[in-house]
Amino acid sequence: MRWLQIARKDFDDSRRERQLYYLLGLLGLVGLGIGYVVGDNSSSSMAASEVLPLFLLNVFGFIAPIVALTISQSDIVGKRATGELSVLLSLPFSRHTIVLGSFLGRIAVLTAVLVPAFVLASVLSTAMGAPLDVALLATTFLLIWTVGVVFTAIALGLSTLTRSTSIAAGGSFGIFLLFVFQLWSVIPTGIRYLLGGLSMPSGPKPEWAAAFIQLSPFTGIRNLAHPIAPELLRNFPLALGSVGESVPWYQEPVFAGFVVLAWIVLPLAIGYWRFQTTDL
Repeated sequence: MRWLQIARKDFDDSRRERQLYYLLGLLGLVGLGIGYVVGDNSSSSMAASEVLPLFLLNVFGFIAPIVALTISQSDIVGKRATGELSVLLSLPFSRHTIVLGSFLGRIAVLTAVLVPAFVLASVLSTAMGAPLDVALLATTFLLIWTVGVVFTAIALGLSTLTRSTSIAAGGSFGIFLLFVFQLWSVIPTGIRYLLGGLSMPSGPKPEWAAAFIQLSPFTGIRNLAHPIAPELLRNFPLALGSVGESVPWYQEPVFAGFVVLAWIVLPLAIGYWRFQTTDL
């Protein structure tokens, strides 16, 4: 259970550095703002139980990756730069324990700042007369939390992979652009452009290109959760396209589950492999 000691230390470090408090205040204000907007329109046509979850999903779907990348991108590499990692490894902690504990500690920080924001938004909107669907709200939180976990894993993998805090920060920014700004969907067009002799592709999109787009973590999470809450995920702006009545194999929830799991496991595994085979 030494990984639990690392996780607890990681969480305490965030608190001592006041990172936890800053994020609590910032996300709490966002939650209050969403609650006020929804509650203020509780007497209009917007007053439906899906409105608050939709607001939270769209706003925090954008914010959660930023928070996850920010709190995780310098975690391991920062300890390496300050010499703290050498101290930890001189104690009875393995590299595997440090990576796992750091990952769980970052997830704890992420959870600690997301929960109050959702609670504040729900309490304020309900107090102002907006209807509340607790089950749909819980589903929304799980979706956002999963987004945060995925990007925490990616950022921590980068932090474990590199020796430079600048490279870790730049890589995290690149990941943000790649998925949040949907540059991922441009990659198939670029491949078709190169394969077509540097000419812009025309005609219908090939199936491999459509399947590639579904490998985005946002799209994977959307496809995985769509059977549970289709009304919530009908128009998820961070996932291109939509899920129809009859879906191809690459939009099936089972395949989407493997996609989401891969985005959590592979960055950590690759980062740990590199971390395990390099000197400090």
